[in-house]
Amino acid sequence: MSAKKRKIEEKLIPPLAYYLLRAANFSYRLEVEGWKKVKEMMASESLVFSCWHGKLWVPSYFLKDLEIYALASLSRDGSYISEVLERLGWGTVRGSSSRGASRSLLKLYRKLKQGESAAITTDGPTGPLHQVKPGIIFLQEKAGSYLVPIGTEARWKKNFSSWDEFLLPLPFSKTALVFAEPFKFEEGLTMEAKQKILEEKMAEVNKRAAEIVKK
Repeated sequence: MSAKKRKIEEKLIPPLAYYLLRAANFSYRLEVEGWKKVKEMMASESLVFSCWHGKLWVPSYFLKDLEIYALASLSRDGSYISEVLERLGWGTVRGSSSRGASRSLLKLYRKLKQGESAAITTDGPTGPLHQVKPGIIFLQEKAGSYLVPIGTEARWKKNFSSWDEFLLPLPFSKTALVFAEPFKFEEGLTMEAKQKILEEKMAEVNKRAAEIVKK
């Protein structure tokens, strides 16, 4: 790709994605469950929201203007995502589970210790699909924050053939967003046990979201 074409894409893609995200989410018949308690806790506690990489579309809009910090990858796509999130009122930290991981997690840790909240795609940025990586657990425990699993589903939707099976609810679809009760792990558990617990909680909120949209 030529430098000129890349420059044009960098200027056009983020604002187009932002307006598409806003318009699509505005059209959804959204039902939200569990948010009241989470919102109340945000006033006094730092939270770490856990979301699957392929289910970002709805929560990224719903959680706008709350100054939650998101981890965006160092790739070009990460740059686009970072700009869109910042337009929505999110804070962003650039990094990944591989390159720049220590620096990015340290920045998020400092934000959490200051009482801010953060969000991480628990199986991102490259999968495997719906498998919890240890980074989010390490961060949550070191900062003493609460974990909040998020689930989402839509009645009318498109699932892309990407590794994360990205979920795009179609316009005017009935859509569900489910927040689990914030929690911390019991002491003495192995990392593998904690990963399994979080995977189970992620499965539960996504199952509940699927039940809601079928009603």
